[in-house]
Amino acid sequence: MASVFIKTLGCKVNAFDSHALNFQLRRGGFELSEDVAQAEVTIINSCSVTARAEREALYYARRVRRLNPQSFLVITGCYAQTNSGPLSEHPDIDFVIPNSHKPELVALLNARLQSGQGKLPADAKPVTANKQAHFKLAQTLSDHVNSNTTRKYVKVQDGCNGFCTYCIIPYARGASVSVPPTKVIAQVKTLIEQGSGEIVLTGVHLGDYGADLAADKKSYFVDLLQQLFALPRLQRLRISSLEPSELSDELLAVLAAHRDIFCPHFHLPLQSGSNKILRKMRRKYCVEHYCSRLDAARQLFPQAMFGSDVICGFPCEDEQDHLATRDCAERIGLHYLHVFPYSPRPNTLAARLHGHLPPATIKARGKELGLLSQQLKQAYYQSFIGQKTRVLWEQPDQHEMLGYSRNYLRVRAPLQRELLQTETTVSLTALNSDTTLQALPA
Repeated sequence: MASVFIKTLGCKVNAFDSHALNFQLRRGGFELSEDVAQAEVTIINSCSVTARAEREALYYARRVRRLNPQSFLVITGCYAQTNSGPLSEHPDIDFVIPNSHKPELVALLNARLQSGQGKLPADAKPVTANKQAHFKLAQTLSDHVNSNTTRKYVKVQDGCNGFCTYCIIPYARGASVSVPPTKVIAQVKTLIEQGSGEIVLTGVHLGDYGADLAADKKSYFVDLLQQLFALPRLQRLRISSLEPSELSDELLAVLAAHRDIFCPHFHLPLQSGSNKILRKMRRKYCVEHYCSRLDAARQLFPQAMFGSDVICGFPCEDEQDHLATRDCAERIGLHYLHVFPYSPRPNTLAARLHGHLPPATIKARGKELGLLSQQLKQAYYQSFIGQKTRVLWEQPDQHEMLGYSRNYLRVRAPLQRELLQTETTVSLTALNSDTTLQALPA
C-alpha cells in the first residue's frame, strides 16, 4: 500500500484531525511517511481563516511538486471546503477532499488511486468563494487519537453557528456538532490508561458544546467537565479556548473546585478593544463584559495565564480603535496575543463593509500588536523567576528536555530521560532568549 505524508496547517482542531487521519490511514493499510520527498501520497490539511493561510497551502503544494514531482497530492481541510472548485483546477493538485467529505477520506483516496479519474469526490459540488455550507462533520474523527505527545487533544465539538461578520469558519467547518459525552468519557479513559499526563479539550466553539444534543440544557459543557474531573487518575485537564461570555460563574466554580486537576490557562478571544468594532464584527459581548469575565477568573486563579486573539485592521478601524485594543490588552493584563491581520473573506458581511484599510496600515498595526505580545509574554514569564512550579516533561531537545507548567509556561531543563512523560517540581532560574524558562530540580 502507498506511503502517505500529512502536512497540517492552521489550528489545533486541524492538528487533531490529522492525528485521527493518521490512525484511519494506518487502519486502511497505508504506510505513514515522515519524509515528504519520499511519500507516494501527500495530504495537505489546509486552513482558510485568512488569505495568508490559503497562500501557505498553495505554497506548500508547489514545494511538494519541487521536492517530489511524482507524489499524488491531496488537499483537504477548510480551504478545500471553501474553494474546492478553483483548487480542483490547480495544476499542482491531484485530488480535493472538502471538509464535508473528510470523514471518508481513506475510502475516497483508495477509490481515486484505483480509478485515476476525477479531482473531486463524485458527489461533491465545486464550491467557489465559500458559499454557505449546511453540513455537519461526522463524529468519527473524534473516536481515535494517535500521537506520541504526552499532552493529548480530545476534540469534543466542531463547526460554528456564530457567523461573526469577518469569519469563514461556519462556511469551512459547517454547523456546530458535539461528540456525545459517553464517547468523550470513553476516549479520555482510554488516554488515561495509556499514560497520558494531560488532556486538552478542543473544538471550534467549545462553549457551544451540547447545544445540538439537548437544547433545554444550558450547562452541558459544565456537566461534561464535572464527569471528566470525576475520572480516576486524571492528572491534568486543559481547555483550549472559550468565548468570553461562556466563562460563566458556574463554570469558574467547577474549575476552582478541581484546581488540583484544572490547568489555569485561559484563552479568551477579544478581537478588538473597541466596542464600535466589536459591534461591526457582530461579537456577542462588549469590552466591559470581557474585562469582568477575565477579572472573575483572575480572582480565583491569580497566577493563571490569559491569552487572546485580536484582529488588526478591521474595516472602519481608526487609530483610536487600534489604540483601544492595545491599551485594553495592557490594562487588563493579557499575557500574549495571537494577532490576525484582517483579510476579507468572500461572502462574509465584513467583506461588503465600507472603510477597508490599506494593506500597509494593517501590516503596521499587526507588527505593533505583535511586539506588544512579546513584551507581555516576557514580563509574565519574568515574574516567575525564583518560584517553584510543576512541569510535565514532553520531549527531549538536543541536550535538554522541554515541558509545560500547568499555567502553560514553556520550561527547559537538563536532559533526564527517566523524567520524560512525568510531572516534577522544579525551580525556575532564568528567562531564555526564546522565551522559555530555565529550570533546575527543586
